[in-house]
Amino acid sequence: MNVTCPSCETVYRVDPSKVPTGGVRARCAVCSNVFPVNAASAAAQRAPVAEAGPPPPVAAAQRAPAAPGGPGSAPRPPAPPAAPAPPAPAPAPPRSPAMPRFSGPIAAPTSAPAPPAAPPRPAPPPAPRAVPAPAPPPSAPAMRPAAPPAAPVPRAAPPPAPRAPAAPAAPSAPAAPAGAGPGQRMTSPLRPVNPFMVQDPKQKARRLARALVSDLVVYHPEKRQQGLRDGTLPQLFKDEIEKSWQEYVEQVGAELARSTPFWAEALNEILAGGNKVF
Repeated sequence: MNVTCPSCETVYRVDPSKVPTGGVRARCAVCSNVFPVNAASAAAQRAPVAEAGPPPPVAAAQRAPAAPGGPGSAPRPPAPPAAPAPPAPAPAPPRSPAMPRFSGPIAAPTSAPAPPAAPPRPAPPPAPRAVPAPAPPPSAPAMRPAAPPAAPVPRAAPPPAPRAPAAPAAPSAPAAPAGAGPGQRMTSPLRPVNPFMVQDPKQKARRLARALVSDLVVYHPEKRQQGLRDGTLPQLFKDEIEKSWQEYVEQVGAELARSTPFWAEALNEILAGGNKVF
């Protein structure tokens, strides 16, 4: 029998004997649609058409007519009864419904043939690339006549620079008194204006000693106050005095430093505050 898919109208050939009485659901191999296959449509094709059998046998044999003028014949024995027809085989037990296997679609759904596809158009040839025109050779710059040099602008004469006022003449240093020696301390108002300009070695040594001791007072004021209060200046300033003494000897020489009292005088007057400690 033929079964048609209701979705895509594909026709399948199914064996009616494989369709159970209650029907079965089949899946289309083309569109995967599931549809029922009933046994009612296959009932007519399941049972084969009964073919015409031989005529039933005669129940009793007909007697042949006696021949005319002949002696009568003995009667024939009756024919044996016909054998009863064999009983029909018992129907096979119903099988579990199975999904019928379709070998493939019998006929494709009737549809209008698709129009033939138009042949693809050939691609247009690529457009030729524009070749840039060669650049013209650079032309030589036009030679222009050189302009005549401009006449120099006359510069104005600079104003005269102001003159600095003349410094007043320094007063001449008064002559030292005849009684004052070169190593004596000058207490009179006739002291030189700049003692460091004096060329006398002893004067330079005296000034250097006082300057070095003054540095000790400036850099260590608290230590000096403590030494004056406790009377321990030589012990507190031992290292500082030693370093300053070495510098003093390097500047004025060892002979002049030891032969003059300038170093001890500076320590007593400046560091000890006028007390004779050193």
